[in-house]
Amino acid sequence: MKIMISFLVVLILPTACISISSYVISKSLLTERVSESFMDNLSYLGQSLEFDMGEWIRIIDLLQVNHTIESIFTSEYDNETEYFFDVKKAGQVFDDWAYASNMYTYISSLVVVGDNGKVIRYGEDVGRLNVEELLQKDWARKIDQSNGELVWIGIHENYAGIHYRNPYVVSLTKKLDYGGSQALVYISFKSQFFFDKLNTKHDPNNDLFLLDSHNRIVYNRDPSLINQLYENHLNIQSKGYSMITNQSGEKLLAARVTISNTGWSVVETIPYKTLTQGSTMIFKVTTIVFLLSFLVTGFVWFLITSRIVNPIQRLTRTMNRVRGNEQIVRVEIQSNDEIGQLNRNFNYMMERIDRLHQDNLREQAEKNDAEYRALQSQINPHFLYNTLNSIRWMAIIQKADNIREIIEVLGRLLRNTIKMNDTIIPIRVELELLRDYIQIQKLRYNDKFEVEFLFDEEITEYQCIKFILQPIIENAIFHGIEPKEGRGTITIRLFIESEVLWIEIYDNGVGMEQEVLNKLLMANDKKGSIGLINVHERIQRTFGQDYGLFVESECGTHTLVKIKQPVITSIAEGNDD
Repeated sequence: MKIMISFLVVLILPTACISISSYVISKSLLTERVSESFMDNLSYLGQSLEFDMGEWIRIIDLLQVNHTIESIFTSEYDNETEYFFDVKKAGQVFDDWAYASNMYTYISSLVVVGDNGKVIRYGEDVGRLNVEELLQKDWARKIDQSNGELVWIGIHENYAGIHYRNPYVVSLTKKLDYGGSQALVYISFKSQFFFDKLNTKHDPNNDLFLLDSHNRIVYNRDPSLINQLYENHLNIQSKGYSMITNQSGEKLLAARVTISNTGWSVVETIPYKTLTQGSTMIFKVTTIVFLLSFLVTGFVWFLITSRIVNPIQRLTRTMNRVRGNEQIVRVEIQSNDEIGQLNRNFNYMMERIDRLHQDNLREQAEKNDAEYRALQSQINPHFLYNTLNSIRWMAIIQKADNIREIIEVLGRLLRNTIKMNDTIIPIRVELELLRDYIQIQKLRYNDKFEVEFLFDEEITEYQCIKFILQPIIENAIFHGIEPKEGRGTITIRLFIESEVLWIEIYDNGVGMEQEVLNKLLMANDKKGSIGLINVHERIQRTFGQDYGLFVESECGTHTLVKIKQPVITSIAEGNDD
């Protein structure tokens, strides 16, 4: 019964999912196409605004390069009459420019103030503008910090006083450089410019906002919103649009386009319900398709159930016998269709499992036998130690003191090594092993070198990684002292500095060249010996990259190896292995 229900779900559920997915995808595609078209229109509108606002900037650029205007701020006037005639000429220049562009009709006030005290005025509202008060506004501080760059003041109340036609203006300002003289230009445009340009360029169902760099509304169909702060915080995605909810709870599609070099942006919103109006018919058609699919699928199910469900149930019962640890299980093959092929593969799988099980038992037995033989052939370290002890007694009997002494030291070194299983050991133990090793080497090299130890006894109770001193001493003897003429000295110094344990091994041997020194801690020891690189890597793996070996050497004079590791007061503190 469970299989029947499962098959019914398998056959019907995809059809339902496809029908519902078709509705969702159709709705999503419709929304996406409308959203992209919506975004394209807004981008075109933003580019148009960017071009028009570029015309404003070009007005300032004309002020910079016009010789008539420049002469007013660079000349020294003997009387006001000359100044008056130059101002008249400047007015004629503005009138000539106004013939070439209708942008000048939207200028509310244009004021140029030079550092020589001369002023040029132009615009519909400039007569009501108090220049001294204008220069005291907050934006004057910004222009001082602008380094000659253009400053967009944004939308604000008209500084020219109450004027019913132009209550709000959009202003920008810049410092002009006329050689040795400077002038400040302030120009404000009527906000009516944006109503004339934008009021007919977007869908009546949409809501369009033009925002300045302070997120204040420069344009909207509702005049009461002008100069108000735009409250919606848009989370614009990579495609340029996102979903927001207005104060009344209505879901809106919002798009935002930035106007280059101004910090301004254009925001347009459209009710989301207008995007989904065309999906109602799609939903009805999808519902009908789903119901028809359900009926057809049910009919098909009753036709095929007898040929699919019953054989699968028999196969399931056979598989349950395998779960009962029955080793030899086979299923009867009654057909050559897919179910019959499934039964045939099941029988083949069971045969393979049985063969693999037998092979595994045989291999395990052979492995155990090989391990036993290998265990029998191992050399017991204790046997080696007992053998050395026997040689020691033979040396005592024959009065070979040198042989006896080196066998005693080697046996003690071997015995301590066998007993030592910890990775982190007391420095005291490491020094005991080192002294035994040094004694062997002094006998080997006929007392060619002397070893000095410089440290406080309390340091020896701290911990260190085992077997880190012997490789360095071996390197100092073999590469430093042995090639040297005469006896050499190796100095081992231990000290603590800033919670760091330093161990310095200094030898006055032949040293090494800089090229050898540079490669000393870079080569990998392929043969597994415990060389300098081995010690360096073990310290870094245990304590981190800030620790390890540091080598200094001068060819012909000395070599100094420094071991840096943290101060460890107990094995639990440092033994991370």
